[in-house]
Amino acid sequence: MAYVYWTHDLETGFPDIDEQHRHLVECLDALYAAQEKGDRAEVGKVLEELIFYTADHFAYEERMLEDAHYRLVEQHKKVHLNFVNKVLEFQKRFDAGEDVAQDMLQLLEGWLFRHIRINDMGFVEDVKKAQAAQ
Repeated sequence: MAYVYWTHDLETGFPDIDEQHRHLVECLDALYAAQEKGDRAEVGKVLEELIFYTADHFAYEERMLEDAHYRLVEQHKKVHLNFVNKVLEFQKRFDAGEDVAQDMLQLLEGWLFRHIRINDMGFVEDVKKAQAAQ
């Protein structure tokens, strides 16, 4: 059984961004599965994947916003940076031997869906207009 589900209200209309967001949801499910099995090595592997994939996704999204001259790009970058710092803190705690999977799941589930529905949906129209004008 999945921990979280992708729903249509999360779709931005940008196939590449939506695919990346879906992958992040899959990572949440993988983290949940590893935690449920009590597989610390797998939790570490998924945590590492989340960190690297999230960084790549954020960089991709930020480039798209910059190319569109999105008026709130700097604020969006700050939100991303704040999240990355939180995840890196979880990585440090994990590396120190702490069990962080449940706390990480709670952070990710709330943050990811809220971020997509509020912050990311906030740029959709502006980016579509900018892309149409090119």
